[in-house]
Amino acid sequence: MPRAAAQEANATQTKDTGGQATLKATVRQVLVDVVVTDRKNHPVTDLQQEDFSVLEDGKPQRIVYFEAHHPRVDAPSGKAPALPDLPAATFANVPAENNQSPLNILLYDLLNTRLTDQPFAHKEIVKFLHNRREGSRFAIFVLGDRLHLLQGFTDDEKQLVAAMNRKEANAHSTLLYQSSSGLSDASERLSEVAALARDPAGPEMAGRLQNMENLARRFYLQWRVEQTTGAFVEIAKFLNGLPGRKNLIWLSGSFPASLFPTTDRLDVFGPSANYTADLRQASDLLTVGQVAVYPVDIAGLETDPSFDASQFFRSPGDLTAAHSNFILEIGAEQATMDQIAEDTGGHAFYNTNGLSDAIATSTEDGANYYTLSYAPSNTKFDGRVRKIHVQLAQAGYHLAYRRSYLADDSVLEQDAAGAAMIRLQVALRRGVPLAHELPLEAHIRLQGSAKRPTKEEIAQLAEFPAFAGRKKWDGVKIQRYSIDYAIEGSQIALEPLENGRAQAKFEILIGAYDPESRTMFGYRSPLVRMYLVKKPEEIRKGSFHLKHVVEIPSEAAWLRIAVRDAVGDHLGSLEIPLPLAAEPQAKGSSNH
Repeated sequence: MPRAAAQEANATQTKDTGGQATLKATVRQVLVDVVVTDRKNHPVTDLQQEDFSVLEDGKPQRIVYFEAHHPRVDAPSGKAPALPDLPAATFANVPAENNQSPLNILLYDLLNTRLTDQPFAHKEIVKFLHNRREGSRFAIFVLGDRLHLLQGFTDDEKQLVAAMNRKEANAHSTLLYQSSSGLSDASERLSEVAALARDPAGPEMAGRLQNMENLARRFYLQWRVEQTTGAFVEIAKFLNGLPGRKNLIWLSGSFPASLFPTTDRLDVFGPSANYTADLRQASDLLTVGQVAVYPVDIAGLETDPSFDASQFFRSPGDLTAAHSNFILEIGAEQATMDQIAEDTGGHAFYNTNGLSDAIATSTEDGANYYTLSYAPSNTKFDGRVRKIHVQLAQAGYHLAYRRSYLADDSVLEQDAAGAAMIRLQVALRRGVPLAHELPLEAHIRLQGSAKRPTKEEIAQLAEFPAFAGRKKWDGVKIQRYSIDYAIEGSQIALEPLENGRAQAKFEILIGAYDPESRTMFGYRSPLVRMYLVKKPEEIRKGSFHLKHVVEIPSEAAWLRIAVRDAVGDHLGSLEIPLPLAAEPQAKGSSNH
């Protein structure tokens, strides 16, 4: 079981009013986000700390921190401010007014969804994106035969709808689903052959063939479950380090957490398998990052296909068995959805044809919540799972929150340097919200034509995921870019020197990504760059300018840039779509 839960105690960063560090890393706090709804499933927004009580393994705990999170009803608009008019190939990290709102992730799961259900689901998702709350930020993933990041976090409706119109989100049958659902029921057809039915060995042959079919279905189901739990793990890593609550809306046909034993006398428990432990692992990784999962059943209101007029059954017993299998399958799928929702503090939606409304309810729940924190009275962190129970003094409300955490001391061993490294990694991660502590602009220009990489450059590129295992490098080229930075001077911290002078210190980080968001190249300036400032007062009134040249693979689809003011520890980041068109040159000029 992974080391999951709650456990970071902000201790290495906590300061008193005088700015001095006051807490040590041995302080442990458990963070719990709680969504409270009434009998009509409407968010309850007027509760106070004294209304809540928390128990861990049945023992009362003292709440040491409380905060209510609700969208501002008096805000004129949640939209990000319009970007200033910028020259071509110039990008800025203008902060949005909705920076503190929860992040929402749509996971459109084609892997576990019938092809016939996908067009309706796609239509409902697009409908929701057109009508969602203004300013709400979404990222979109699609799970097919592999996980695709279609769109990083944005509140731009056009970008979100355009992402859903990409080919990865179009209706199609994935290889694994097609293979498992397309298995021919040869055993049934064999048993219907009259001559074989009269043969004493006929039922035995049909039984063995049916057993082989069951094994094949089990194989493909296992792969689908592994792909799905793997997708949850990848999304948890994507969200790792981002502050606050995140809502993962999982739009899927779902899958059963376990397969039930068959009555096949040749292999009674052959098709029986249980994936609850795998789901638990994925849930733990999500809960440690404050990610609540909202499963939404794409299939909507299911009807029993056993009673379809096109179905043929040889006997009433066969009909009864088919009906029982349908009930068991639906129950197992819904149990899976309920399990992961309860484990992470979300809510499951099934037996509804209003997918757009279910998604809207998920985001509404996820935007209205309370954050509680307590220091566990049991100070022995021995790696065991501990149960959390939150209750209200008032009756009649429903509470959604994560129900457990793993009490593992090793998760507290991260020092300040480790926390700083995660912060930089997050700033470079493709698709996450931009860092706005350091306001900056960047103008990027092509320099010359792409060239073939040297042996040294190939050896360097081979270390990155996008090139892992690559044997042929003939098609790979390197493109040089020149980047001019303008950093808002009032936000720069200067280190004073003699004679009224000062110096600024910066480090620059670069990440290049392919269309599948795999890392193609990464760079961090080896030393903190120091810049002498002769007239600090002038810098603070204007902008500070830097210039940087970087060489990255020419096929890169995204360039992520982070600039850190090392004196004030302020961070700014940008995400730039590639490729860029070459800028028109003035007559008589040329590149060298």
